[in-house]
Amino acid sequence: MGAAPWILNSEIYPLRYRGVAGGMAAVANWANSYLIVSLTLLTVLTETLTVAGAFLLVAGISFLALIAIFFLVPETKGLQFEEVEKMLKSGFRPKLFSKNTKGADSV
Repeated sequence: MGAAPWILNSEIYPLRYRGVAGGMAAVANWANSYLIVSLTLLTVLTETLTVAGAFLLVAGISFLALIAIFFLVPETKGLQFEEVEKMLKSGFRPKLFSKNTKGADSV
């Protein structure tokens, strides 16, 4: 999961839950990192795919995650915490699933 939990935790949780949710995300991040790297990549994948193949697989998964983050995570640059909370409560729709209405208004 890398740095994504640390970046998202600073912006996405409401103020009253930020401490607890950040702690839960930290535990999940460290546990998943340990489980994925120690138990899977360093043993099974390196034996079947070689070390280079295992890291190429991780690079591919990371690239797919980058694309998913681009389309599914809301842009919060320049917004206050309260504005982000209001946006998420009102039913944020990712770019991938929202309708493009700019073309109809500009005609």
